[in-house]
Amino acid sequence: MAGSRARDWGVAVMAMGAHLGIWGLHWDFWETLSLLLWCSVGSWGWARGAPRPPPSSPPLSIMGLMPLTKEVAKGSIGRGVLPAVELAIEQIRNESLLRPYFLDLRLYDTECDNAKGLKAFYDAIKYGPNHLMVFGGVCPSVTSIIAESLQGWNLVQLSFAATTPVLADKKKYPYFFRTVPSDNAVNPAILKLLKYYQWKRVGTLTQDVQRFSEVRNDLTGVLYGEDIEISDTESFSNDPCTSVKKLKGNDVRIILGQFDQNMAAKVFCCAYEENMYGSKYQWIIPGWYEPSWWEQVHTEANSSHCLRKNLLAAMEGYIGVDFEPLSSKQIKTISGKTPQQYEREYNSKRSGVGPSKFHGYAYDGIWVIAKTLQRAMETLHAGSRHQRIQDFNYTDHTLGRIILNAMNETNFFGVTDAYSLQNGNDWAESYRVQEAFAIS
Repeated sequence: MAGSRARDWGVAVMAMGAHLGIWGLHWDFWETLSLLLWCSVGSWGWARGAPRPPPSSPPLSIMGLMPLTKEVAKGSIGRGVLPAVELAIEQIRNESLLRPYFLDLRLYDTECDNAKGLKAFYDAIKYGPNHLMVFGGVCPSVTSIIAESLQGWNLVQLSFAATTPVLADKKKYPYFFRTVPSDNAVNPAILKLLKYYQWKRVGTLTQDVQRFSEVRNDLTGVLYGEDIEISDTESFSNDPCTSVKKLKGNDVRIILGQFDQNMAAKVFCCAYEENMYGSKYQWIIPGWYEPSWWEQVHTEANSSHCLRKNLLAAMEGYIGVDFEPLSSKQIKTISGKTPQQYEREYNSKRSGVGPSKFHGYAYDGIWVIAKTLQRAMETLHAGSRHQRIQDFNYTDHTLGRIILNAMNETNFFGVTDAYSLQNGNDWAESYRVQEAFAIS
């Protein structure tokens, strides 16, 4: 039945009622994190301000690319993961994992802007130290542009927040990796949800953007042969109302939506006008929107004469599907801590900095980088060239390939899940069960 309670699917399935509480985002970034600010030809970069080892310890510099400024909405992601990053670097240093070296993360603000992100990347190469790897990549367009140029600089990139399926193309992005699952990872969870409630007839509604089209296309493949009919496939650019009306005309009751939070408000306003809400309908949409997103975007939706109470009525009981931020397994990870222990340390570390759902993937990402460099050092030690890892430069194809191969061979259990990478595919994520919020 379309209005039934939701539970028992892989990845996190969140059924959000319109009346759910508001998660406030309160940041006091500059007081919480002691960072060294420096400027090079108009490009801002941050270096970690934590105590450093003696000068005799050679640094292994990592280029950190992420939005950090308060003026950009996704800057909260960068600021929110930094306490997790600092935790990982401290623990790696305490374990002397990279002895005699130490991990030196240099942060560069991409501002979630293509031009500024590219400038930050090239300024880091031109004016910064020789960075052995790139850590970060949050906004899809900035990340895609930089990832496409990595091979020319012999740089391997590891992202903790870029979920767009496009980046899984290893022919186009051979030096790009990520700890976070692709947006496509939710599709097996959607299949389990549909089968659990025996919903056998569905329709899709997709915003005409590559990110969402990729997920819809993958979902079509996932549902193929599962005795679930996609009775109508609709897409839209700016105005979803015509597509919503067509779904109603085809008597579609289970709607699988792929669109951003701004369009979600428009979609639900259209659904209200068509009376496509309540116990006879079930909307299943992305669960990665900002907390209380409907409050943020209502003003824009209201321009089309959609009252706030109508928006809330239509979206009541929707199901949002997203990945879990941490593993629920209570076993020790590579750091020697369980995911639950790590989470307590992260919350203590971040103080007044708002949390980011990507913090666990950033934490694991630093461990991935450390283990990759450790493996690369072992390869160099076993070789006959007597080359040191700090000898890396952007024209060193041999050492660049050694780091790339080491990344492909790295595997361990982290706070988000077990990591195992083979043949250049995305990090393997396992699906987990989480009790969902009840649908009213």
